[in-house]
Amino acid sequence: MDIWIYLSQGFAVAMTPGNLTIALIGCFVGTIVGLLPGLGPINGVAILLPLAFALHLPAESALILLATVYIGCEYGGRISSILLNVPGDAAAIMTALDGYPMAQQGRGGVALSISAVSSFVGSTIAIGGIILFAPVLAQWSLAFGPAEYFALMIFAIACLGSMMAENPLKSFLAALIGLGLATVGVDANTGVYRFTFDSVHLSDGVQFIVVVIGLFFGFGDFADAGEHQRRTEAGPENRTHAV
Repeated sequence: MDIWIYLSQGFAVAMTPGNLTIALIGCFVGTIVGLLPGLGPINGVAILLPLAFALHLPAESALILLATVYIGCEYGGRISSILLNVPGDAAAIMTALDGYPMAQQGRGGVALSISAVSSFVGSTIAIGGIILFAPVLAQWSLAFGPAEYFALMIFAIACLGSMMAENPLKSFLAALIGLGLATVGVDANTGVYRFTFDSVHLSDGVQFIVVVIGLFFGFGDFADAGEHQRRTEAGPENRTHAV
C-alpha cells in the first residue's frame, strides 16, 4: 500500500509547472542530440549530466531533466533512421527497416507519427510494468548465472531463424559475423588482446553503432553507385528499360 502513497507524492512533485517546463526542455534537447548518429541516449545523458549540476537543480528536477533527455534521444534516433536510413543508435535499427521505405514513398510524416505514438504507448506500459513488478524482477535477476546467460544468448540466436523464415541461413550467417566482430578487443575476464593485430584502436573492440551505420548507410551508397554505373554503361536503347 505504501507504493501508491509514494507514487501519488511523486506525481504531485512531477506535475508542478517548473518540472513540466524542465521536462519539455529535456525532450527538445534530447531530440536534437538523438538526431546525431552515434551518440545515442546514454551518451546524451552523459554529456548533459554536468549541466544538471551546473544549474544547481533540485534532485527531483535533475532526474526529470535526465529522464526526458533520454526519452528525447530515443525518439531523435528514430528521425534519422526514418528520413536518412541512418540509425541514431542500436535500438533504432528495426525502425530503419520499415520507416525508411515509407519515407521513400512520401509517407515520412506518417512513419514519424507511428514511431512517436508507439514509443509513447510502449514506454507507458514499460514504466507501469517496472512499477508493479520491479521487486520480483530484481530477485529473479539475482538468480541468473553464467549458464542462464549462455542459454539466453543461444535462445536469441535461435530466434533469428524466425525473423527470416524464408532464408534462415542468411540470418545465422549474419549472427556469426556479429559474434566474430564481438571477439575483437580486450577480453573482459582475462585481459587478453584478441584479434587486435597490435593496433591500439582495436583495443576497445568494434563499436556496434559504427557497424550499423556502415551497413545501413555505406552499403546503400555503394549499391546506388553500382546501379548508376550499370545504367551509365547501358546503351541509350537499354537505359530507359533499366530505369
